[in-house]
Formats: sequence, C-alpha cells, structure tokens
Amino acid sequence: MVTDYKRYFELAKMCKAVYGSPVRQDLLSYNGKKMSGQKIVHGSYGRGFCRLFWNDETLVLAFRGTRESIDWWVSNLKMFPVLLKNCEMNSKKIKVHRGFQRTLYYADKTTKLNSFDAVLKHINDLDLITNRKIVITGHSLGGALATLFSVKLRAKMPIVVAEQLHEVVLFGAPAVGLKRFKTFYEELNKKTIRIINGSDVVPFTPPLFYYHIGQELWIRKNEIKDNKSWLLRLFYALKLPMKNFINDHDMKSYMANLKELEKK
Repeated sequence: MVTDYKRYFELAKMCKAVYGSPVRQDLLSYNGKKMSGQKIVHGSYGRGFCRLFWNDETLVLAFRGTRESIDWWVSNLKMFPVLLKNCEMNSKKIKVHRGFQRTLYYADKTTKLNSFDAVLKHINDLDLITNRKIVITGHSLGGALATLFSVKLRAKMPIVVAEQLHEVVLFGAPAVGLKRFKTFYEELNKKTIRIINGSDVVPFTPPLFYYHIGQELWIRKNEIKDNKSWLLRLFYALKLPMKNFINDHDMKSYMANLKELEKK
C-alpha cells in the first residue's frame, strides 16, 4: 500500500480545524494546493457539524467529531443497531449504529433541512461538484458520519461517487455497521483508509457485532502497520499506560505522529 503521509497530515489538519471557529481556508491544503473556500453546516444545538473546504481541483467534506458531553447522549451511546435508511433498495436488511445515523438527520439551523440534505444543498448551490475530486474525512464521531455519508451519497449520486470520489480518510473512527454493512460498502472499501494512532480507544468501539470497513493503517512507534487484527492492537494497548487510550485519540497526537512519519 502506497502511503502519502503528507496528504493524510493535511486532512488531519482539516479535521482538527472543524472543531473550532472558522479558520482561514488558505491555511489548509490538499495535495499541496491551498483551499480557496469553506462553508459550515450546522447540526442541532447550534454546533458545527460538517465543514466544506474546496479549491478548483478538490472538494473536501470534513465531519466534526465529539466535542461536548451532549454528543455522547445523542450520538455515541445510542449504539442499538437500526436499519440503514435512504440508500439503495438492496439495503433493506443492513443495520447500522442508531446514534451515528441519527446525527446525519439533525436539523441544520441555517437551511432548516436535515443535516445530510443541507450538505447536499450547499454542494449544489455553490456548484462544488463540477470538475472536482471529492474527498470525505472525519475524526472520531466525524469518521462514523463520514462513513455513513459516503454510502448515502452513493445512493443519491451514484455516477458522481463512481467517477469523482477520490478517497475517504477516517481518523480514530468507531465501527458503524454490522457485518452486512461492510459487504454493502462494496467498492468504497478500496477507497477508504482508516488511520489509527497507537492505543486510541475509539476504534475498539462498539465492542461487539460491529465491523470496520476499508483498509487500516495503524501508527505504532512511528511506523505504519497495515490491516492488523483488533486483538493484536488491543494486546499492544493493554501493555502500555491506560492514559494512552485517551491521549492517542487526540487530533494533535495524530498530527504529530503523521508529521514524524512524513520526515522518514
């Protein structure tokens, strides 16, 4: 697997940026080219939900992770599986995490649409798809939302996804669906990279019956290991200080370790 640490660092920087107030888009880049515009989509409670960044070559959709305690109650802890909705007809028996899917349908305070449709409205109104590659990314809860958004976007715009979706890059993301969801994810598995930093606890969740999608890159001791088992990562993590489970989940830690890998 060819690993572009610089590009992953650029996306990690965007994922960190979506947690805070608007930043100058020209401080962010993809493949070395600065972003020229941005748009914030708000979820419930007036919180930033997703941010669109773009230049004349690429549109990046960056989903925000858990920031406030309310996120745990309305999203993360509602892990009972429910049917995947608003996808292809053959998705009728596919089950996903209730809280993650529900978050995609909170009301956007600006457009009054649900958050998923609000993202699509901004993309269309700003004509952000024409002649651009599409990149979808997110950290933590944002990684789960990026995963679900990808399959729902495929159902809504199959040709656009087939021809223009360049990659889905997830940082410290939990699993989203049961076994059939991974199969349903189909060709998106080849375009999806899950980056896991050290002992990060979130990729171990939910602990039962849920399956990860895509290809895994595990950062361990400033090295990258491909597609290692869940149990191997857990065995490694349990031998280290318990604080690493939390510290390794921080976006600053992801960025620092990707930066070190970039130097090698």
